[in-house]
Parts: sequence; C-alpha cells; structure tokens
Amino acid sequence: MAGEIRRARPPEAPALRELAHRSKAHWPYSAAFLERVRPLLGLEPDDVIAHEVWVLEEDGAVRGWHRVTLHGDHAELEDLWVEPTLIGTGRGRRLFEHAVGVARGHGAVHLDWDAEPFAEGFYRAMGAVEIGRTPSEVVRGRTLPRMRLTLQPHH
Repeated sequence: MAGEIRRARPPEAPALRELAHRSKAHWPYSAAFLERVRPLLGLEPDDVIAHEVWVLEEDGAVRGWHRVTLHGDHAELEDLWVEPTLIGTGRGRRLFEHAVGVARGHGAVHLDWDAEPFAEGFYRAMGAVEIGRTPSEVVRGRTLPRMRLTLQPHH
C-alpha cells in the first residue's frame, strides 16, 4: 500500500466532505439517519486552513483523510474517514497513526474523540479506551463512545 499522507488543500474540502458521507454510509444506517447526520459531517476550506487536515493520496486520488484540532495539552480527532471499499485494508490504521503523530508533535498528552460506534473495535485495537459517552446530536437516547489515547512522548 503505497501512497503519501500530505496536508489537505482548501479547495479539496467539498470532495473530502463527500468521502466522509460515503464512508459513513458503509455502516448499516438508514437513508433517513444518514440525511440527518449529513450536516454534522462538515468540512469547509477555512477548516482545512485552521486545522490539521491530512489526506492519504494513492495514484493521484484521495483514499482517506483525518482532522485533528489542538487544545493546549490535548488534541481532538475530529474526523477519520476512508473510502468504503478500502475499509479494513490498513489505510485507517495508517491515517490514525499519522493523526497520533500530529497530536504528539504539537505536545498533546492525549487524543480524544467521539467514535463511530461501528468503528469502536478498530479504535480499541489502536490502544484507545472509552472514557465516557457523548449524547448523539441526531438521535435522542443514542450515545457515542468517547475515546481516548494517552500519548507517550516521542523519544
């Protein structure tokens, strides 16, 4: 699996947003749920400028991306998306490990995020632990696993 991870470019924001929607639709959600969650999967050119947004590019095509925001001694994994046909091929792991490096490189001591429930097993395999539950903004009574990875300093 070749390819490079590089900074996203602001004009790529709409295509990255659409990749996120395709990736979310990989999971067994109803069309109605996916429509309700669509506004939450936003990414604008200004976000690409303001945040750490990185893409995995292979053969000239973006295959996945992540966004990390920085908040003093902690960082937030806002997004991590892979083309649905490539889920389970190691690209998510590669992007996640890159996101960890970005957070660590900015001095964060932990990386937190609200996980896609269907991806919770992936994040646990990456070493994350659940630290709580976050109420869904879309479905009353639904919660998302709040995950954390404690970051060891790079030696």
